[in-house]
Amino acid sequence: MSASAGTSATGGTRPTTGTVEARTAAVDVDAKRIRGLIPYGVESRDLGGWREVIEPGAFASTSIDDLRAVIDHAGVPLGRYPNTLDVEDSADGLRWSVDPPESRSDVVEAIERGDMRAGSWRMVVSRDRWEGEVRHVEAISELKDVTIVGAETPAYEAALVEYRTTDGERRQKGATMDPQETGAASVESTESETTEPTTEDRTVEPAAAAPTTEPIPAGSLRVEGRVSAPRRRGLADEFRSAGFPGEIASVPWQTFEDRAVTWSPSVNLLNQVDRQGGAFPFDQRYAWTVLERNPVDSSVTSVSTFVQFSSDAATGVVRPNIASTADKAEVTTGLDLATTPLACVAAVESNIPTIVLAQPSVDRIINRDLAMVVNDGLDSLVVDTFAASGHQAPGSDQPLVSYRKAMTTLYADGYNPDTIILTPAAAEALDVLVTGLTNGSADFVFPAGGFSPDRVFSMRKIISKAVPSTTILDSRAYGQLYVSPAQLTTHEQDGGLTNKSRVRLELNAACGVERQDAAVRIAAS
Repeated sequence: MSASAGTSATGGTRPTTGTVEARTAAVDVDAKRIRGLIPYGVESRDLGGWREVIEPGAFASTSIDDLRAVIDHAGVPLGRYPNTLDVEDSADGLRWSVDPPESRSDVVEAIERGDMRAGSWRMVVSRDRWEGEVRHVEAISELKDVTIVGAETPAYEAALVEYRTTDGERRQKGATMDPQETGAASVESTESETTEPTTEDRTVEPAAAAPTTEPIPAGSLRVEGRVSAPRRRGLADEFRSAGFPGEIASVPWQTFEDRAVTWSPSVNLLNQVDRQGGAFPFDQRYAWTVLERNPVDSSVTSVSTFVQFSSDAATGVVRPNIASTADKAEVTTGLDLATTPLACVAAVESNIPTIVLAQPSVDRIINRDLAMVVNDGLDSLVVDTFAASGHQAPGSDQPLVSYRKAMTTLYADGYNPDTIILTPAAAEALDVLVTGLTNGSADFVFPAGGFSPDRVFSMRKIISKAVPSTTILDSRAYGQLYVSPAQLTTHEQDGGLTNKSRVRLELNAACGVERQDAAVRIAAS
């Protein structure tokens, strides 16, 4: 039976969502990087009449813009995201690692000696549920900091740890800590104010390692002469958490969006193995990403949208006398209520050996092939609506001149052009644009590779294979994309005769256009 937040049956005070809470988890030193883990699916010790489990995906939409690594939640940072502090949302939890400055070798030494034996974090929980005395944290809106702390009562089980020298010679040290030695766990801090959320703090000792031979004081951490990175958590992992390879596995739209597209602020980017060089760390290929997304239930078959076909504001908005009783400016807007049916956007992969469905090798098919086709389908829904918008005939104008004239058209209509959606050919022409001959040679208008990779006239740049002609738009005014949860289904193939299966990734979506003239195509007609 579920219970609401408040006072537990054993008398402890439960935390509430929206507060800042601090917890502590395992840390180690690996190739001179300090690493920690905020574990998924691990039940904490008694935190005062209640226990806690952080559910997989709780960090899917977490803000980490100001995340720092510090000592005891204070002082000069050891590292700051995204330069010297990395975060990776993996299958077993949120992993973080920091490259401490050389001047803080005392911190590494203290960890190796066991003087500082745990890592802590402060978080703001936005959604949870209670099952009896167990709190399940489902969404964390903000991660305040990660920190190295000294010996203290852990919130999670104690574990075996080891030490490795940087030259690869292994000296195993460690012993499983007796829970009786550490005592009952407690919440470090749960502060609540009317204007500032409070912090939840959790503590956990390092995770279990191999059996050891030479005991040392509990709490020593690991130093290794290697560099490694955990596997990033992808879309397939989310579907596996939802029941794949069962017949139907469904995830919310937000989960699909977070995993099927690489976003610049996403924790997915922080895996150093996957991070791309240069200035192209995120997807530029999908036009649908610029529109506001409006999730709908999977049972919705159509949406109703107010379409504005005219807008006129009277003059004389400013009144010199605040006590004036003269008529105020009146806005006249022409609106139509349009009903748009949702379309099924789906991709199917056939001839997959059934036994492979449970193996990691099929994850790349889900994460890459199926996700790409569904993204392309969403893109088509959006770019097909541009055909009814106005156009800017390029004539003999250079590309930049045409783009700027289209912006002028939108500005004159009261819009704010914020996105340019280029065809692949138009993107190439822009990057290799050259001047006329100078001393017998042509010069690039922009330094080769130096033109802003994601902006044109301060507009976000998208390169879409689906758009028939370059389009400039005010994405906030143009309309919305309505999307349902995503489903991954498995179907037995060939009546079960061949031990093969089909996998289908699908969702329902519609592009609701609200202001058709908020987009301008660069086209002859």
